[in-house]
Amino acid sequence: MMFLIRTAFWLVVLVLLLPTDKDQQNQIYGTAQTAVSDFAGFCDRNPQTCVTSQEAFAVLVQKAQYGAGMLMGLVETQTANFGDSASFGDSMPSAVAMPGDPGIMPVPAAAPLEPTTWDTTATQDTLSAEDRETAWGGPGI
Repeated sequence: MMFLIRTAFWLVVLVLLLPTDKDQQNQIYGTAQTAVSDFAGFCDRNPQTCVTSQEAFAVLVQKAQYGAGMLMGLVETQTANFGDSASFGDSMPSAVAMPGDPGIMPVPAAAPLEPTTWDTTATQDTLSAEDRETAWGGPGI
């Protein structure tokens, strides 16, 4: 039901933003063309910003490829040992390198995480007798 309400809301917003006559339509198209040409000429006006952003994007792509390679290596290792009784930490690779990657970011093998046991027989009462004494009773005492 909420999906239908959201869909109706966005359809109403879309209809309200549509131009009603040729003058409005031409004005919207002209504004859009100006914005696109302004965006296209950004690197001409700010070359250093574009170079820096290209370098940052290249690093982002490299990290994404490396992470995908690590994930694929882990999945391949786990699916190869799917029927075995080996634990998760024993089969985890120490570093996964992408093809052609010199291993820029090696990842050490982590110790397997074991669930902690909870002792239900032990008491959790840590208050002393002095702690249990009422020190203050509030106003009107």
